[in-house]
Amino acid sequence: MCVEVREISIKDINVLVAIHKRAFPDFFLTSLGDRFLLLYYKTVKKNNQGILLGYYREENLLGFCAATMVSTSFHSRLIKENLLDYFFIAFRLLFFRPLAIARLYKNLVKKGALIKDKGHYAELLSIAVDTSCQGEGIGKKLLSELEKIVIERGGDCLSLTTDCEDNAKAQGFYTSIGYKVFYDFIAYPKRKMYRYIKNLNK
Repeated sequence: MCVEVREISIKDINVLVAIHKRAFPDFFLTSLGDRFLLLYYKTVKKNNQGILLGYYREENLLGFCAATMVSTSFHSRLIKENLLDYFFIAFRLLFFRPLAIARLYKNLVKKGALIKDKGHYAELLSIAVDTSCQGEGIGKKLLSELEKIVIERGGDCLSLTTDCEDNAKAQGFYTSIGYKVFYDFIAYPKRKMYRYIKNLNK
């Protein structure tokens, strides 16, 4: 059986979006629709600090992770670099879901209330495994490969955010592979989150 973790090609981003939707059916970003998700992941891949990895089995994409080498203002830079494309998405939302624009901005700008965070680290933006093969260690393999790439590109820390409440399984997973809580913060609207971080030099 041929198994490989490698960079995702543009032609596979439609499959990536389908995996995202199945893994996160109730998430806010999913509710913004296929156009937004396709644009988001395509622009992450295109960005010179972006990383888009896929787990392939017999050439079938079964999981993915998206990341950036520099957390600081990444989403702001992503939008500025693709301003026209994001403008069309925002224009459509303005007519059909005006409140979604404000929520999107507030969710993308994550800040801790009690700690000064300059974001000088790589950040995992999204990770998902197809619902048909969860529990097979695919997420762990994706993160392991991502950590190697971050180190190869000169990074020394990898961070991520996840829900604080009713999320013991994910928290246990991240803790088991060396991630520690950096701080907690409130995402819009009143959603308590943890930022985890891992020192990759240890």
